[in-house]
Amino acid sequence: MKKNTTENIPIEELLKGKKIPILVLDQRWHKLFPGGEKPAEIQALEKELNELLKEQGKRVNTIKGLKTGKKKLMDAIVSGMNEENSDKKKEKQQKLLLETKERIETESERLLDLPYEIKNANERLLVTGIRYCYDKWKNRSEELADLSDEIDIMREQLKAKVAYKVDLEESIDSTYSLMHAILGREVMNLFDKNKL
Repeated sequence: MKKNTTENIPIEELLKGKKIPILVLDQRWHKLFPGGEKPAEIQALEKELNELLKEQGKRVNTIKGLKTGKKKLMDAIVSGMNEENSDKKKEKQQKLLLETKERIETESERLLDLPYEIKNANERLLVTGIRYCYDKWKNRSEELADLSDEIDIMREQLKAKVAYKVDLEESIDSTYSLMHAILGREVMNLFDKNKL
């Protein structure tokens, strides 16, 4: 029976169909890089994503402005129909109206492409970030395991030294007590004072 594993599946494949937040707008993303320390590749991808988001916002505002201008222009054309305006003015207004419509179409077409480009840039940023953070996590985990091993060895050494210290203290106390019992207090006091 085959084991269900994701070991050999590229990260990009694992992300398909997943709803991913826009990383540069997500605080959790920034917390992955304490102190804001990010590799150059991640910084470049973030910059690209930010530029696409700015462009999207700018184009939305441009289209809104163009539509407002178009409405005003149409209102002016309609109100001028009954007036005896020069043909040149009417022609100029119609030309401006056509140019505005074309510009709205051009901006709208670009605006339709941007979400796809934003999604791709966001996924590239996520894949690069995941690889970087996972490698960093893996290295730190290995370092932690090594440090834990060192600490375990030091604990054992410390236990041995504590046991040796206790033995030395008992030996010293025992030797002093025996010498005190054999020689008496007066002789031991002379030894203690003269440090013979």
